[in-house]
Amino acid sequence: MIPYTPSLLVRPGFDVQEAFDHVFTRCRARGLGGTNQLLLALRAGDPVAHSSFRYAIAEEVSRQLSSLGATFRAVYIYGSTVENRARPNSDVDIIAWVHRKTDTIRTFLALVDLSLAKAYRGLMGSEEPKHLLDVHLVDDEDVELRRGYGAVIRSLWTAPICMWHR
Repeated sequence: MIPYTPSLLVRPGFDVQEAFDHVFTRCRARGLGGTNQLLLALRAGDPVAHSSFRYAIAEEVSRQLSSLGATFRAVYIYGSTVENRARPNSDVDIIAWVHRKTDTIRTFLALVDLSLAKAYRGLMGSEEPKHLLDVHLVDDEDVELRRGYGAVIRSLWTAPICMWHR
């Protein structure tokens, strides 16, 4: 179990404690050592540890979003996390493909981000970063018209990784 002060902001839709427990389990399975060893690597600024940790965060966010019903169609990750160049203040670049973009979805994802960032700052013993996730919403029309981040999903240049799709 990780040292974390729970936030009641996003329960029951997203369990931050459970998410971080799964992240540490995934990192351990990838050979990054136990929790204490991983925390030492993260605090030392190891880009491989940060990239692996953030990739596991993206996996967990994807897993939990997939359980929320048909609102979410797919989740993609791109940027420093997939390029193994993440740093202590790097965010996790995510594209969330939703049926329809709504303020409710934006608010929910903002609360997930704030809760994850708070837990991460506690682990790192730092006041930064203020945000751990950089989520861009796209809907069916964005993807079909290759508009905004909808174009990134099928981009040969950015090559995002699909973490989950319905």
